[in-house]
Amino acid sequence: MTPRGSAQKSLSKLGGMEKQNDQKRRGPISYRPPVELEAEFWLRVERSGLSKNAFITQAIFGKEPARAARKPVIEKQVIGHLLAQTARLHDDLREIALVAGNDANVALQLEQILTELVTIRNGCFKAMGRQS
Repeated sequence: MTPRGSAQKSLSKLGGMEKQNDQKRRGPISYRPPVELEAEFWLRVERSGLSKNAFITQAIFGKEPARAARKPVIEKQVIGHLLAQTARLHDDLREIALVAGNDANVALQLEQILTELVTIRNGCFKAMGRQS
């Protein structure tokens, strides 16, 4: 048996993705990270912007994905700027609330706006991989 034949034989034993006679692909190779590393695994996949398969392929083989990432990776500097702006808006809204006094309509609208602002802030923290 030639070395190439040995490699092909061992590849088929390991469930490699070589073509079969009926043109169906073999079942996927699954990966289950240890429990203590699972959260970090998913965080890294999320931050990479790649599919799980593309992330693992890149991590193991160092190959760039055939297609572009599904979602763009946002730079932390941009997110930091957005967080600073949300903090400024929050402060400005608090000042407006003080000026408006006891007007119930203004208070209700400001509370709704502040709730939306907190949602945006939490989304920024999540995009940076931090807890809010």
